[in-house]
Amino acid sequence: MRGEWDACARGEWRHYIWAEAADSEESFRASGERDYNRYVGKSLSALQIDPANLIALEIGCGPGRVSEFLARDFHGLLALDLSKEMLKIGRERVPAKNVLWLCGDGSSLAPLADNSLDFAFSLGVFQQIPDPATIADYVKDAARILKPGGWLIFQVMNHPHLAIGSWTVSFFVSSGFHVPRFRIYKPDALDACPIRLGIIRRMCKHSGLEIVRIIHRFTQNTWIWARKKP
Repeated sequence: MRGEWDACARGEWRHYIWAEAADSEESFRASGERDYNRYVGKSLSALQIDPANLIALEIGCGPGRVSEFLARDFHGLLALDLSKEMLKIGRERVPAKNVLWLCGDGSSLAPLADNSLDFAFSLGVFQQIPDPATIADYVKDAARILKPGGWLIFQVMNHPHLAIGSWTVSFFVSSGFHVPRFRIYKPDALDACPIRLGIIRRMCKHSGLEIVRIIHRFTQNTWIWARKKP
């Protein structure tokens, strides 16, 4: 996956990140602010969270489309991505001093410390991971690095039309429970398969997270709001 995204970063990277706003930097930036206000700003208001003194983590920051606005409102931001090339673009686009750009290993949040962050967010990232077990590993590690009471807000694919068919007999073991992979096509590095809500609930419960809200169920962009138990 790193090779795939590095290659995207060397080409028409705006198209791969957000195709409908790829025509210019102005429209690309505006799309990031719009989605920040829609998905983060409204979430913070609904949860009565004041981000001014909090440290946030963005999982899959890419070239910083949303990172700029997370950094604007939060005291500090850890911007994590698998692609070194995307991170280079992000550093150039978002020179904010309160952002630390980190290259991840593609399956965990190492080397972030346990119980160290207040808020973790991921937009349009887990839908690009073809192995549900990897998503489960990210959820588990997000729970590890969050402080008690901290929030994880993320998207997964939960589209019913993509889930018609049968589950394969093979399973992927992750974090002490089994995650079935759905196979109606062979996913590539930029194409995920749908995850059932029951699996998402088990991911969170096993990791010590309590799901507070699920938005846009049975879509390609299902939102999960989860809080780390005290």
